[in-house]
Amino acid sequence: MRIWYQSLIEPGLVPTYFDGMAARARRIARAGVEVEFHGMPEGTYGGRVPADVVIYPYIMSLHHQFILDNALRAQAEGYDAFAIGSIQDPALEEARSLVDIPVVGYGESAMHLACLMGSRFCIIAFQPLLGQLLERRIRLLDLERRALPTLFMDIEFADVTRGLQDPAHLADRFVTAARRAIAAGAEAIIPGQLYLSEAVAAAGLSRVDDAPVVDALAATLKMAEVMVDLRGLGISVARRGFFHARPDLAMVEHARRVHGRRPIPRSGGAG
Repeated sequence: MRIWYQSLIEPGLVPTYFDGMAARARRIARAGVEVEFHGMPEGTYGGRVPADVVIYPYIMSLHHQFILDNALRAQAEGYDAFAIGSIQDPALEEARSLVDIPVVGYGESAMHLACLMGSRFCIIAFQPLLGQLLERRIRLLDLERRALPTLFMDIEFADVTRGLQDPAHLADRFVTAARRAIAAGAEAIIPGQLYLSEAVAAAGLSRVDDAPVVDALAATLKMAEVMVDLRGLGISVARRGFFHARPDLAMVEHARRVHGRRPIPRSGGAG
């Protein structure tokens, strides 16, 4: 099984992040599963950090097209699943309606997993302007009754970068935030960005008191494995309704030509 893992971060911006995910994926994925990590093109953020850019709808609409191009490429190159490693699940529904291989997102996977671990969950993030995006995602997943208001840590992208190399730098602050969430009724905790989740995992935090902390990478990869297994049993996504209906190939090719997109990659073995 091959999984294409799509990140919103440029690999060259924080290579230790991608190296760390690759090492952890080898421990998380079951035998025979190969995970390949892909990021955004170098220079995507123009010297800014992703957290300062992904909050703008127009900019994200452009990023969505890059993600969708890669979903098509993953299918053509024979990958078995396409995983989107961002909690707001950018282009998830569009990708699912475009390719036949399973498509999973960190946000959806982590929130549904949290619902299996406790009655109510809380997301802890570090970019307050992400709050509206998270609220919107929770509403779309119809999980308002299971989700507490998102909590935000008073830290910056650079603090999380340091936490990836020095886990103690963030551990106490994350535990403090998690205990606030638990006091408010949370029974499961979700780190609000995969970047933060990797720092939390590096600190060895899988629980805070009696509440589990959802491992973002593990949730996403295991969901991808499950969806591939189910597809092998003949169980796959719906092909009706607004979010899942798939346009025919001629319609997709015409739309891509009109909008100046590259031709659809031809299959190298994916179904």
